[in-house]
Amino acid sequence: MKLPISKNVIQNRIIQTVSIAELLRVMGRSGIWVYIPIYLLRVKNIPYLDIGVLFLLSGIAAIPVSIFGGNLIDKVGRRKIALLLPPMISVLFFVMFVGIYFDLSNFYIYACFVFFAAVATLQSVADMVIVTDSTSDVDRIDAFSMTRIGANVGFSLGPGISGFLVSYNYAILPLIPLILEGLGFFLFYKYINYNEAPPQSEKSLISFPRGDNRFIIISILLSLAFFSTGPWAYILPQFFANVDLIPNTIIGLLFTTNGLVVVGLQLPVNRLFYRMDDMTRVSVGLLIYAITFAIFGITRNIALLFVDVVFLTIGENVISPPMNSVIGKISPEGRRGEYYGGFSLLSNFVSPISPIVYEAMLAYFYYSPLLLWGMIGMICTFLALLIPLTKKLWRYQETTLSLTDQAPGGKAG
Repeated sequence: MKLPISKNVIQNRIIQTVSIAELLRVMGRSGIWVYIPIYLLRVKNIPYLDIGVLFLLSGIAAIPVSIFGGNLIDKVGRRKIALLLPPMISVLFFVMFVGIYFDLSNFYIYACFVFFAAVATLQSVADMVIVTDSTSDVDRIDAFSMTRIGANVGFSLGPGISGFLVSYNYAILPLIPLILEGLGFFLFYKYINYNEAPPQSEKSLISFPRGDNRFIIISILLSLAFFSTGPWAYILPQFFANVDLIPNTIIGLLFTTNGLVVVGLQLPVNRLFYRMDDMTRVSVGLLIYAITFAIFGITRNIALLFVDVVFLTIGENVISPPMNSVIGKISPEGRRGEYYGGFSLLSNFVSPISPIVYEAMLAYFYYSPLLLWGMIGMICTFLALLIPLTKKLWRYQETTLSLTDQAPGGKAG
């Protein structure tokens, strides 16, 4: 009987550890992501555009980390960097807690929000390199799917729990990730210990694969995909709260639905699309995003919003694993930190534009949801059509079949 995911991946302790750590991290951080902008809107009366600037600064802060972070991982070692970061993140959440609890200047919240984005970027690169090191090409989609399922189990719990807790005090929000970062640190300390490539002490911290045109083109296309799906990350919670006037508890349940659908449908979606190359999957996922974004502009019915979130999450299931795995497939083994760091650098030049653009659109077009979300859907559609049209520029040879993505009978069809 075939397993729904590669047996090699299921039994891989490193993948298990990263997946559980992702569950814990996202369970805590998702509440920050969803409710801190709502806190700034409802409690601090911060305008939409100012929140967009905050997201912009977060993206800019991540750029220097992207420049040297991947190379730092190659230079120092994956495990050392992975163990250094959780204590740093815990300190930031503690300062955020103090700022909210004692109603201090907004500077404390802004500073923690911005610096967290920088540190989290390096942590994400380290995780991707560790997963890539620990898997073969044919297992990598399954491995990134498993870590993503772990993250979305956390995401299915985090916003729902936080939605109830913020009704008592918003200061509770930073305490949750503070505690869970400590648990993630323990897991990495105990179980992330493998024969990684020797640290490259002579390597420059600002090395970038600028001679690899295929890498640059793929990275730009993926960065634009992140930009196109940005409304889900930035303005949708604010839209639900201030335009649809949905209570925090219901907003939390909408995002919990997103997490549950990822957990339930990620592996079936992988099986459905297993013959499709990574970049074509990204294109199809963008088309699904476009349709679901447009529906946000049409309906104000809560039940239909839940259904739309389900279909949006299917698009997310289509697009997310290949966006992580494709860089690993085209990067040389000894330079994976450099390649993932380079990808992070290019995406972080694009991603700061996303929140300011979409916050501005929300500020100026909130009175017409159909116009707002229709324009956002058109952006996704344009990029979805651009990716296959540029295939001659980024074409690469890849193995599309994993150990579980096989024809009936267990043999590759």
